[in-house]
Amino acid sequence: MAVGEGVIENPLKGRDNGTTSLLPSFSYYGDRFFVSNLTVGYSLLEQKNLYVDLVVRPNEDGIFFQLDRDDYTMASLSNILGSNGGAFGWTPENISRDISAVAGPSATFVTAPVDISFAYFHDITKVHYGSETHLSFDKQYPLFGGAFAWSLGAVQKDADLVHYYYHLRPEEAGRFAYSYTRQFPPDDVTDRYARVQFAYPLGKRFEFKLAAKFNQFDLDGRNPLLIEKPETLSWFAGIQYSIGGDR
Repeated sequence: MAVGEGVIENPLKGRDNGTTSLLPSFSYYGDRFFVSNLTVGYSLLEQKNLYVDLVVRPNEDGIFFQLDRDDYTMASLSNILGSNGGAFGWTPENISRDISAVAGPSATFVTAPVDISFAYFHDITKVHYGSETHLSFDKQYPLFGGAFAWSLGAVQKDADLVHYYYHLRPEEAGRFAYSYTRQFPPDDVTDRYARVQFAYPLGKRFEFKLAAKFNQFDLDGRNPLLIEKPETLSWFAGIQYSIGGDR
């Protein structure tokens, strides 16, 4: 459990950022099965320079629609159903979308200069029937007696996923929904991100943690009327207390 200050900037128009002073985290790694926060996986292959897993995780886009709710401040996954809005007009605050779970294979190649990860995930909850493909470059180094890590990545999301989360429905925008679709046709998008993390031990179970992530959202396949901040910066700084078998 970490105590400090954290902000998740919300790219959606008319939606509040997510803020928290508590950041719980949980992980379990067995011979094959593992859990890391909201990600669940099963190891298919584990070698010195190659890891292959099957992974289930929540889709990030659905969480953006729930950040202004208190029960989602720490990434709660309670069920959210339905949508509402005016028949001949809409406001961003009145749009609801479900959170989906996606699953698929993930492979990581471990090399001296950088670790390369590739993953393909498909919706298994029948929310949008879409898919997303992840590519990332990561590495961790010792620094000032602690550990510093960086990551550069890109996520390609297909048109089905984009249409569900980032386009308007007739019950939300009435006759204007079709006009918006013609003006901004749904298409695949490629979002990019950069992330840095630093941890410094303060004792046997305490450490200082600092993390930040910069996101750049591709607007080409989205309805830009739903996006207020195509570039966001999310961060957390605080003190973490850890318990577990490795301590």
